[in-house]
Amino acid sequence: MNKRIIISLVVLAVICCLGVFVILAGLYFVSQMPSTGIDSVSGGTPTPSFDNDIPAQPAPLDTPLPVNPHGGEASHPSSDLSNSLADQMNEIQEQVSEIRGLQPLHPINRAVLTTKELEEKVKTEFFKDYSAQDAKDDGLLLSTLGLLPRDYDLINLYTRLYSEQIAGYYDSETKEMYVVQGQTFGGIERMTYAHEYTHTLQDQTYDLQNGLKVNTKNCRVNTEYCAAVTALLEGDAVFTEQQWLFRSSSDTDRADLQAFYTSYASPVFDSAPQYLKDDFMFPYQQGLEFVYSLNDRGSYDLVDKAFKEPPVTTEQIMHPDKYPEEKPLEITLPELKKILVDGWQEVESNILGEWYTYLVLSDGLDAKYQLPKNVARQAAAGWGGDRFAIYVRPADQAVVFLLYTRWDSQADARDFFEDMGKYGQARWGKANGRNGGLHWQQTNNGNVVIQQKGTDTLWLITPDETVQKQILAVLPPFNE
Repeated sequence: MNKRIIISLVVLAVICCLGVFVILAGLYFVSQMPSTGIDSVSGGTPTPSFDNDIPAQPAPLDTPLPVNPHGGEASHPSSDLSNSLADQMNEIQEQVSEIRGLQPLHPINRAVLTTKELEEKVKTEFFKDYSAQDAKDDGLLLSTLGLLPRDYDLINLYTRLYSEQIAGYYDSETKEMYVVQGQTFGGIERMTYAHEYTHTLQDQTYDLQNGLKVNTKNCRVNTEYCAAVTALLEGDAVFTEQQWLFRSSSDTDRADLQAFYTSYASPVFDSAPQYLKDDFMFPYQQGLEFVYSLNDRGSYDLVDKAFKEPPVTTEQIMHPDKYPEEKPLEITLPELKKILVDGWQEVESNILGEWYTYLVLSDGLDAKYQLPKNVARQAAAGWGGDRFAIYVRPADQAVVFLLYTRWDSQADARDFFEDMGKYGQARWGKANGRNGGLHWQQTNNGNVVIQQKGTDTLWLITPDETVQKQILAVLPPFNE
């Protein structure tokens, strides 16, 4: 689930950064801060507080790197790159390297593509790792969670998003930067290039694919870890991009940005379900606040340390004070395949995490079962660890869904249980109280159970009471 989102973020840079940069640009233009403004967050960078916290990645820009960030020729120069454009990019690289405190270890190739060529390349890269079956499986899980309609066309959404605003991107597999060919290299392109070059420095220093293990194979199974690390990567890149805006951008850059923000439109992104918009934004917004917190406590030294000891949960991103000490509790589910023997297929078994727990409560498809964001945030806080599993019976499309969560305290578990009860009443109607839990019979999702025992909670959806009883029987303490 999260893994697909992470992949899609590569083309959403401009879209996803808008919320952050509109705030910052507004502060910048109003206060008319000089370009040499600030040296660190603690020294004066405004720290925005976001109500809609969400995991995404900025749209990348790409160009050839010089052997030396302070001058020299690129080892793989692009014949399509003018000397003037190359000089501007090299200057930004030099500025970003100084701001971030990381030096390039080797040159990188910058390829210039037309908008159509870049769009097709991104689609090809995305869909080679995201099949129609992946989209179907994601749709099943997300609709069961109440976040998307059962028949929502994710393939169509991603295809249209890739056609909506592609600035470019850095490819951590090929180690290349792809930049769109255009008439100008203005403020938005220059700022985006600063962001993407930060990813280049991250990759050359820490190895995104093999060191931090942000790769397709790992992120398919360790979605919670990859969501957390992606937030670190994007938060660092957004923070560095901000520093570049304040210190190194020109008056012309800032005028371009102001004009861009005034006229920018993203109808595909804007029309997407709220859950998707929020989740796309998570790495930028929550990641930025995470990096702000590290910087406040120890400047870039703590940020660099986080790359060597990366966050492992979205809980740590949402609560920087819990990083790095608070590790997730491991939950093991019973082998349901021994129970679900008649035509059932496992779709996915993974960790939901605090972020998605929050999204379920706050971003339901129907406004009637959306809890206020502050309530949802409080209900998800205290998350200690979880495990979910979802099964489908293709013959009749029946679904079994199980989420077992362990909380930091019994009070945290009770808070979630009570707010989940309110969510359930709004989504499925009046519940029947039984054995201290909440039960709904024959809803449009099937039979639903929500229970709390000590520090543990259970959310179970089954097609009928027979399957429900079979699963509860192997789930202590919920079988008492």
